[in-house]
Amino acid sequence: MPDADDQLPSPFLGRLSTLLQSLEDWGTFRMGARAAAVVALIYRREGELYMPFVARREDFPSHPGQIGLPGGRVRSGEGAWQAAAREAEEEIGVAAADLVPLGAGEPVYAAVTNYSVVPFMAWLRVPEPRFRADTRELDAVLEVPLARLLDRSAWRDGQPWPGRNLPVGDAVIWGLTARLLDGLLPLVDAALAS
Repeated sequence: MPDADDQLPSPFLGRLSTLLQSLEDWGTFRMGARAAAVVALIYRREGELYMPFVARREDFPSHPGQIGLPGGRVRSGEGAWQAAAREAEEEIGVAAADLVPLGAGEPVYAAVTNYSVVPFMAWLRVPEPRFRADTRELDAVLEVPLARLLDRSAWRDGQPWPGRNLPVGDAVIWGLTARLLDGLLPLVDAALAS
């Protein structure tokens, strides 16, 4: 839940924050798994709501070419939200101070990589943000309209990608990112419908 000083610009964001777990009480990482945190940022561009995704470099050793939410490993002594905010700053160039945390979704375990990932949601308070992809890890930052993410008919089940997936231009959101969104997007939809 945001602090009183961080007034949210719309009732929708306030409703969304009540549907999410708090920053402190979101749960725990799976025992024995590597801890990671990501952040699904919501921001406004030209009157529409968007969410940024990272396109990992094709030659990167970890998840080459995949589309994901900004985030990464939680360092020793670091809280999960702090890790997600730090990673967003490093990967897409948004200042952690410009993020208004809304809360957390359910952690997701990825058996293939042995990562336990907690997804946070936040409002990016900067109007018309300019993202900067960290070229050490990323090829680009993709800006996806929230309406596209919420359009159930746009999502596919299998073929050519395994599981639920969403084509976005020349890219596809699938795998762990799709699983994380499966837990978050129904909450966003519910907050918009209220």
